[in-house]
Amino acid sequence: MDTMGLRKPGLSTEVTQTYASVPFIKEDDGHTYNHAPSYPTQSGRVASPFRWWTFEILFCLGAVACMAAIVAILIVYDGKPQDSWPINNFSINSMIALLATFCRTFFMVGVGAAICQGRWHQFSSRHDDKSFTLDDFGLFEHASKNPFASLWLIWRFKGRNTACIGAALSVFALAFGPFSQQMITVRLDTLEQASSGATGAVSRVTLVNSVIGYSNSWSPISSTKLAIYNGFMAPEIDIPSTVCPTGNCTWPIVPTVGVCGACVDTTPDIKFNRSSGSYCSVTAGKLEVKGQCGFSDFGTVFKIGAGSGKVFSLEDVPLEADAPNLIAEFGAIGVPASLTPEATLNKSLAAECAVWYCLQAREVNMDMGVLTDRVADKWHKANRTNGANDPTSNVTFIDIPASFNADSKDTYGLGYMQMYGMKSYFQKTVQGNVSADGTVGTKFSSTDYAEGLHNGFDDLESWMDRLTRSMTNEARTNGNLTRTNNDRSSKDKSERYSGTARTNQTIYYVRWTWIIYPATVVLISVLYLAVEVVRTASMHDVRPWKDDPLMPLYLDLDEQLKQQVYQGLTEGGSAASRVSHHPLQVVRWHDGLPVGLTVRRH
Repeated sequence: MDTMGLRKPGLSTEVTQTYASVPFIKEDDGHTYNHAPSYPTQSGRVASPFRWWTFEILFCLGAVACMAAIVAILIVYDGKPQDSWPINNFSINSMIALLATFCRTFFMVGVGAAICQGRWHQFSSRHDDKSFTLDDFGLFEHASKNPFASLWLIWRFKGRNTACIGAALSVFALAFGPFSQQMITVRLDTLEQASSGATGAVSRVTLVNSVIGYSNSWSPISSTKLAIYNGFMAPEIDIPSTVCPTGNCTWPIVPTVGVCGACVDTTPDIKFNRSSGSYCSVTAGKLEVKGQCGFSDFGTVFKIGAGSGKVFSLEDVPLEADAPNLIAEFGAIGVPASLTPEATLNKSLAAECAVWYCLQAREVNMDMGVLTDRVADKWHKANRTNGANDPTSNVTFIDIPASFNADSKDTYGLGYMQMYGMKSYFQKTVQGNVSADGTVGTKFSSTDYAEGLHNGFDDLESWMDRLTRSMTNEARTNGNLTRTNNDRSSKDKSERYSGTARTNQTIYYVRWTWIIYPATVVLISVLYLAVEVVRTASMHDVRPWKDDPLMPLYLDLDEQLKQQVYQGLTEGGSAASRVSHHPLQVVRWHDGLPVGLTVRRH
């Protein structure tokens, strides 16, 4: 007999082994025991089960810490701007992916060890009445490293072994990365800043006082004259600019005194009076132009004159001819400028127009740097403060609707002599005619105003829009903002019409439903490891051997198996294939611990 010092599995102190060569013996209790190694009785303290699992427990805690870090990052940055992430060269998605990779690696350490430990549970004494093959013995270790082997383990044991839980976790872990990548994304949110300093002020005027003079000689100031001239002549009129730092701003409805206008087509009222030959007279209301109707020759082809009041019949003109805010009423008749100079008066058109001061509700917006400033509504009701028959009196707009957003303490109207000076100026300047010479193909205008209206005669609506916009722009830019004596602070005044600046900002958006899967996998892996730790500690014949490479070497094989293995190693082929099909059973020492494998004999 030989005596040698070693540590028996499960012992923390050295014991002495006496070994004698004795064959496997089957006892009366039905179990097969190996009496060859003569192990002495254990002495010393058995190691704590948690000591066997220290490595796996630490990695399991690391997985939990990684998942907690992911959740913390998601909570902190959910709804935050993208530029709030402090690391420029490492995105938040990269950080989530890195933590998810560590998390998966950490919990798979414990899962893999628990799957390997399931092999020893399967071969514990409680399963001695069942046989197994060598393939089963190796399947557990393969499943701890290979998801495909995990699927085979689940199929082999049909879920009747707790290692199937670990095998399922090994398969589910494959989707851990893709799910973690879907946890956080970005979206464009519109942020609004509403304050008096967020945007520029929209031009507006409460009192138009743009005439100068004395006694009964009054006329508009230079800027107003220029606005009228541009309205008649310019092909395009811009809108007043305002400041919008972000390029996307909105303002509330802004009330302002402006100029309105409209034209009515009186072409159906034209009458031709052909007195003799080619000479004729064309009339419509109070308008009349005389010239050639039979052939083209030098003569008058267009004329501006007084209107007949027909324009006030339009629904768009809700005021009378004696309205205190009416600036001018005029008409025109003749051949439009779009026709060649050879055209005769037979091609004549006729129209009557009116221009008046009105209260406008301006709707101002800027989208993507493009400013729009349109009239959302108009109000025309006004009266003279010094009596209905005083043309020099101030004019005030009354009964202003609430939709205009007008402050009740603001007075909207026209200053002293404003209407008198404007009417006088229009009567003196808005006149003239256009002549054409069909022989040489030329046109001549007696005034710029006649030329301007003649050029826009084909599209009077657009022409009138340019005229009223030009005059309104000048009033809004150069007019006065007046308040009553009960004025509030200028801050309140500016805030009433202050705009809201909008900006698009990239925001982190957490999709919390995508975290359920990874968190569940981590939770189950922790519980699975805990179950294996407790389960192993409760067994007297199993220790946490897991994937210890020395444990399979420690197990002895009976002579029949050794001979077949020897033949496989010496004669060619796979040694494992020669014995893998044999039903095996565990050979145990008297304390229940396994010491070998033998072929089950029925």
